[in-house]
Amino acid sequence: MTETIPDSKGGQFTIDAGPESFITRKPEVWELASEMGILDRVVNPGSETRNMYVLKGGKPIEIPLSPVKFIRSTLMTGRGKLRMLQEPFIPPKRDGEDESLAEFVTRRLGREALDEFIGPVLAGIYNTNPDTQSILTTSPVMREMEMEHGGLFKGALGRMRAARRVKKVENGQPRPPRFITFQNGAEELVEALVARLEGDLRLRVEIERICPFGEQYEILLKAGQRIFADAIIFATPANVTNRLIENFAQEAAKCMATIRHENIGTISLVYQSKDVQRVQPIHGLMIPRREKRKIDALTWTSNKMPSRAPAGYSLIRVFFGGNAPYMAEYNDSDLLNNVRAELRELLGIRAIPLDYRVQRWPKSFPQADVGHLDLVNTIEGALPAGLYVAGSSYRGIGVPDCIRQGRDAAQKAIESCRLKVAG
Repeated sequence: MTETIPDSKGGQFTIDAGPESFITRKPEVWELASEMGILDRVVNPGSETRNMYVLKGGKPIEIPLSPVKFIRSTLMTGRGKLRMLQEPFIPPKRDGEDESLAEFVTRRLGREALDEFIGPVLAGIYNTNPDTQSILTTSPVMREMEMEHGGLFKGALGRMRAARRVKKVENGQPRPPRFITFQNGAEELVEALVARLEGDLRLRVEIERICPFGEQYEILLKAGQRIFADAIIFATPANVTNRLIENFAQEAAKCMATIRHENIGTISLVYQSKDVQRVQPIHGLMIPRREKRKIDALTWTSNKMPSRAPAGYSLIRVFFGGNAPYMAEYNDSDLLNNVRAELRELLGIRAIPLDYRVQRWPKSFPQADVGHLDLVNTIEGALPAGLYVAGSSYRGIGVPDCIRQGRDAAQKAIESCRLKVAG
């Protein structure tokens, strides 16, 4: 998950292959770090929303997060801004039915807000098409604000007031900042968890097949060993799990096969800061598909978290695979050349990076279409006794979502085994 690159002066670059930080509105990462005893390793990376830009007409435009910036911004027309300001007066939809991100944002904020503002941000985060993506899976908090407060503006104000009333210290523990990360990267959380695990832990082991064996399941490893289990939790992507169970759980496997998984990857580039200092101090750039660029987004990691690069150096992470899926198939050299060309055109960065690292996840980024949670309910209902699923293919793609699902699945598996012993 995390890689370090040493520099010639004893410093190092810290590169996360996956998420760099975690939102604590979903408390699972913070709670797990507390449980593992590593809160002293938690770092506040600051605001994830400051200095964020959207590409419009080939030019980065800052996302306006204050009333003054919103009024002055060229990201939207005056008509589009007025439509957004009507949001508090739009009647809420409280039927609980799913809808696409595009339908929700257009209904509450207008089409221009979707195309120019909210859509690019969400597409940059979720690598998805807002016209098909489920609001209940991807951004349930927006529907919650509509259901509880009648709208987004009212909901945001209500949550801000509630946050001010919350104590800074609760049960002897400090309240978490809005975003957190770890001093040496996100892998610290995984390493702490692995260190605490008991039992027979096997890493990087491939499974040949799984099949029922009486009241148990037989797991045949590619190395030839056999494991017998009363319960199995599949934390693999749905397009992997379905192949492991298709011989004996056809209905669940068939439903899993309908969940699309897209290519995604990152390339992290190291520069001397003096070679990129003329670029505006951005933290991130979201690139809508309508711009027809080869990259999806970028984060200027060393601007957001200066400790991730030694003094005098810059670290930029570029995301690819959504706007141009074929980029995920390029070799490292061709990928680097294409990304450098994009950075030259978009940000004027002409310098050759001192070093770089590539991470690819082919067909690994799940897409939750409208009705996704109903599909997940069908999958869970069709699984044979003793089989459980968790992970980004199901009830949310974020690390907090996956932790929550993992805990829930573990509780179900434990209860299943207890009932089997008692019976």
